[in-house]
Amino acid sequence: MLRESLRAEAVALALAAVSLALLTLPEPSQQALARNANHVLLFPLSQVRETFGGYLGLKDENAGLGLELQRARLALSTAGVERLENLQLRRLLEFEDDQPVRLTPARVIDRNFGTLPTTFLVDVGRADGIRHDLPVVTVDGLVGKTVSVGPGTTQVLLYSHPDFSASALLVGGDHLEYGIVRPGSGGEMELFLPLRSTSERGDRIVTSGYGGTFPRGIPIGRVDRFRRDQRLSLQRIDLVDPAVDLGAVTAVFILERATPEGQPAGNVTRLFWPGYAYPPMAGESFGASGTGGATDTTATDTTAATSP
Repeated sequence: MLRESLRAEAVALALAAVSLALLTLPEPSQQALARNANHVLLFPLSQVRETFGGYLGLKDENAGLGLELQRARLALSTAGVERLENLQLRRLLEFEDDQPVRLTPARVIDRNFGTLPTTFLVDVGRADGIRHDLPVVTVDGLVGKTVSVGPGTTQVLLYSHPDFSASALLVGGDHLEYGIVRPGSGGEMELFLPLRSTSERGDRIVTSGYGGTFPRGIPIGRVDRFRRDQRLSLQRIDLVDPAVDLGAVTAVFILERATPEGQPAGNVTRLFWPGYAYPPMAGESFGASGTGGATDTTATDTTAATSP
């Protein structure tokens, strides 16, 4: 303690001596010393202050740029979504112009979420002329059918729903085969055919026109792979690669008439889908459609023969 007290006193005496010495110097010399001391002692502090202030300014500027970047990304994302929706709507309108029947466009406004959606809610209803059990399609093919119609909205039963089924026609390289499509236990679409079926992977599947709901020729999908139904040895199951990706659907068409005006109900509408040759009806030459040379002699309602 004594040593520290003596050291403090010595420092104080030294500072007092320096101060007295400085006071004895001429005024110009005092000013020069003051400027040098200010440069040596205070200039580094001012540099630190300016550097720290610049860092804070850059931090604020970076934060502002980050917000602008986020806004720009959001704007680009929104523009991208709108562009895709506009392209899809343009395709739908062009598709509608090519059809011989009246199609009502509708937007999907709600859906049940899961591994695969099974129902849609669309923004048209009775006020728009929509009725129960009408086909629902997109430019790519079959989506489902209407089941519950309200004043301004309609529930659509999708092909992935357990209650869905449709009479189907398999269009092979040189043959036609009739069957039934319906979802399997895992939601995948299955085509039930007679055991004697000669279908091959890649064969096209369209609606057959039988059953009273779906007109003939709506694309359903293509044969993906085969397996035998273990419950009924008289049938086989072809797993179908669907024409329509339900997870990507935002807009649909509802077919308001299955046949054009002035034609009898039995004359099934021939709808147009790009890339799909129209399958012939009973008694028509299969070769006339441009897809083969055989004649279909099995154009009877095979629901009883193919249903499990």
